[in-house]
Amino acid sequence: MNKLVIGMDFGTDSVRGLVVDPIENVVLAKSVVPFKRWAEGLYCEPDKDQYRQHPRDYVEAIDDLLTELLVDIAVEDRSRIVAIGTNTTGSSPVAIGKDCVPLSLQESFQDDPDAMFILWKDHTSVGEADRINEFSKKWRINFTKYCGESYSSEWFWAKIWHVNNRNRRVLHEAYTWVEQSDWIPMYLAGVNSVEQIKRNRCAAGHKAMWNQEHGGLPSQEFLCSLDPTFYHLVNKMYHETYTSDKVMGRISSYFVQRFGLSDDVLVTVGGIDAHHGAVGAGITPYTLVKVIGTSTCDMLVLPKENQPPLVKGICGQVDGSILPEMIGYEAGQSAFGDIYRWFRNMIVDAVLDASPSISESQREELENNLLVHLSAKAAKLPVSEDDLVFTDYHNGRRTPDVDFSTRGAAYGFSLATTAAHMFKALVEATAFGSRAILERFKENDISIQSIVATGGITSKSSFVLQVLADVLQDEIHIVDSDQTCALGAVIFAAVAAGIFPDVLTAQQHISAKISHRVKPREGYLDVYNLLYLKYRNLTCVKP
Repeated sequence: MNKLVIGMDFGTDSVRGLVVDPIENVVLAKSVVPFKRWAEGLYCEPDKDQYRQHPRDYVEAIDDLLTELLVDIAVEDRSRIVAIGTNTTGSSPVAIGKDCVPLSLQESFQDDPDAMFILWKDHTSVGEADRINEFSKKWRINFTKYCGESYSSEWFWAKIWHVNNRNRRVLHEAYTWVEQSDWIPMYLAGVNSVEQIKRNRCAAGHKAMWNQEHGGLPSQEFLCSLDPTFYHLVNKMYHETYTSDKVMGRISSYFVQRFGLSDDVLVTVGGIDAHHGAVGAGITPYTLVKVIGTSTCDMLVLPKENQPPLVKGICGQVDGSILPEMIGYEAGQSAFGDIYRWFRNMIVDAVLDASPSISESQREELENNLLVHLSAKAAKLPVSEDDLVFTDYHNGRRTPDVDFSTRGAAYGFSLATTAAHMFKALVEATAFGSRAILERFKENDISIQSIVATGGITSKSSFVLQVLADVLQDEIHIVDSDQTCALGAVIFAAVAAGIFPDVLTAQQHISAKISHRVKPREGYLDVYNLLYLKYRNLTCVKP
């Protein structure tokens, strides 16, 4: 009987899971479990750019996910499960005690947002990020060299510093901090001491300025000169990092007893969801993989022997962050599908306010069909140089050239502007943001040979994909899986369990395949070049 592995992908709204027979390349079970507290909007203050998630959401979701995944797998067959791979959002750090338990799982911190996971999209630490960038330029070692030479408020040190500055209780009780992508496999493996943690290369390199060239993390002298509140943490961090094909530990006895799993099940080192998604989508050198969901991450790998260039203004380049033994590049947009959701919710909320008697089924129909309807109408609109133009900075700019002080802007409204015109312009804005990233790579003499798209948007909107192809003037390759991030975790788990000798071999057996291609339409290049120029001019406008 073949060995089985589980892949878990912890996104913003939910956790997705797969049980896979890697040898036969068959998905035996899959499930999606939403995060309950997150769905209620708890601990988040959008007007302050505060987005926090309670660890109980993950603890409960893991139990629910395993229950659903294993419901049709006989008890005797569960012994065939040999490894679990995981990935999460990032950078989403949390303060933990000496026992590796998040502070918010203690009664005295259970309702304190600063003691919870500070989600990737939380931008409360813009000021701290600005000071890190200013200080880094004066320091004798450029610790931002491999993270685009611009540190972001979405990342590890800025978020920790922000909490240190505003919450003395968390500052004094935090033994150290870990990324969500480290804590999930720690929890599954029952890790209860800091010395046992194997930090993942993805988050460390792209979000915490870790690099072998300067000995790992930024030096103690740098961090403590930046701010004395880092003093009690620097000796409780780490020097080594690990790729996701390595093992964090064996499954905790809790999961053995509750779900009938073998106590020999391996739990792999974690990773960031988009990086695993690129692996699950079959990434190869010089292929740009766009993981398109609420935000986007653009992933690229280049062989080390090709002496890859340093690219400024992206989310960094790290040896082994995507594929072991290759340089992984990350860029991305802070909002993509989030922008469409914002527009939908704005209209839906107005309708509901005006029609309080509307039924729940009518509300669901409105929410489910509004963007489908607007897409159909927008697709019929002509494209001209006088069209409405938006930027895609509703949640700030991640890349190129991080700037979370900027906000969305638009030019070209008139009394003839309709909701369909606005939706069309918003879709074009997200495509223009993608083009800006592609151009940054090309400016650094990186030849992109193909573009692969994966993520939720690819299965939801043919209109968005067509506009993207038209704006990029390139063919978009769509993969045949809607679970490439979980599939990436499966690939790493299969390698860690010895089912395949390396990640490249596992990819050949398991990764998603191209299902279809979206080609750019003729006649759109010139007009989109003009609209893109207007977009670029708008991005220079400060609030």
